Amino acid sequence: MTTETNPDDIAEKACDFLVGVLERMGISADIDVHEEEDRVVLEIQTADTDLIVGRKGVVVDALQHLVTKVVYRERAGERGKPLVVDSGGYRDKHIEWLRSLAARMGEKALSTKTIVELSPMSAHDRRIIHMAIAETPGLSSRSEGEGDDRHILIVPAEGAVAVAE
Repeated sequence: MTTETNPDDIAEKACDFLVGVLERMGISADIDVHEEEDRVVLEIQTADTDLIVGRKGVVVDALQHLVTKVVYRERAGERGKPLVVDSGGYRDKHIEWLRSLAARMGEKALSTKTIVELSPMSAHDRRIIHMAIAETPGLSSRSEGEGDDRHILIVPAEGAVAVAE
């Protein structure tokens, strides 16, 4: 067993594992691997994209978590590029939806001059919202809460805030 980090070995191991999981799920699929500068993307090509993505991306997130754990389990402390599992362009569509949400809720915060509270979301989703809000003059954002209840507050510039009770 080798411990050197070879991107081709990692991608091959990830594909093999992912194909096995999908077969056990009864899903016929092909996997395209795209190695990018900062990540390795495993794009699942299938007619069952809705089953792969799941409600709110929960299945594709779980598949990504499993693939990452299996591929890197023998390499404790040694990580290569992050593995991203996607299907039907879900990841890019989700990012665009989050950026749109940030824009809409940012406009609401500015027009009402009140703090807008978003629903709880994952750390990855919160990061995308924070980055989008940071690009909007007159707005800032912060996370609040713990665990599954962690959510974002979109805050208009100082002096323009009337806290809604």
